[in-house]
Amino acid sequence: MLRASFAGLLAFSVAFFVAPNAQAATTYSADECTSANNSYCFALYYDSRGEQTWYATSSCFVTNRSIPDHSGYSPNGAIFARFVFDAGLMSNLYNTCRGASGSNRTLKNASASASNGECSASYRVYYNSGYGGLSQTFLPNCGEYWPAENLLAALKNENASNVRY
Repeated sequence: MLRASFAGLLAFSVAFFVAPNAQAATTYSADECTSANNSYCFALYYDSRGEQTWYATSSCFVTNRSIPDHSGYSPNGAIFARFVFDAGLMSNLYNTCRGASGSNRTLKNASASASNGECSASYRVYYNSGYGGLSQTFLPNCGEYWPAENLLAALKNENASNVRY
C-alpha cells in the first residue's frame, strides 16, 4: 500500500513540476499595417461588399506585408499572435471597416471581400496557407478602398494566406 502511494505521489510530482506549459499566451492583432492612419493598406473584410455602395462596411483586418498563415504567428514560441477582424481601423475613411459585424473573429477562412489601398503593390489572397492553391489578385488603388471586391466563390470564407508583390 505504501509503495502504491509513493508511486502515485512520484507520478504526480513529475507531471506537476516537470511538464512544460503547452499553452502559449495569446494576443490579438487586426492591424498589421504600418501606414499612418492606415491610408495605404490591404484590407480583408468579414462581409461582402454592398451591392449598391460597393463598400465593405464590416470589420476588417489590414496589412501591408505578406502573411503566410491567416491564423497568426508565434514570434518566440511563448506568445501566439492571432489575426482577427476589428472595426474602426480606418479612421480617415467614412465607409470602410466601420461595422461591428465579424469583430474579434479569427481572420483565417472568414473573409468575404477585400480592397487594396496601396499605391504600387498588388496582393494575392490564397486558399491554402503558405501561398498555395487557388488565388485572387487585388490591384493597387492608392489610398482608395472603393470599390471593394468580393472574393471568388471558391475563396469566400476559405482564405488562408496573402502575398504582397
